[in-house]
Amino acid sequence: GVLVLTFGLVAPAGAQEDVPDQCRTIIGCPDAGPEPEHSGDRGGWAQLLTLAVMAVAVGVVLVRIVRVARRADRLST
Repeated sequence: GVLVLTFGLVAPAGAQEDVPDQCRTIIGCPDAGPEPEHSGDRGGWAQLLTLAVMAVAVGVVLVRIVRVARRADRLST
């Protein structure tokens, strides 16, 4: 069972031929992958736009929480 799982995790032959030797560690290199070619690829504009939208949404929620907390604090005194 364990050997089957171990061999199932091995990458197919030729899958990492374009990865430099110093990037074949457990951590890897940040730019070891292929450049994004389509909008849905990792690191493409759609992924970066999603990150920006989520960051703005979290910021809006935090601002609203701070405003409500300050208003409640002001009204309680």
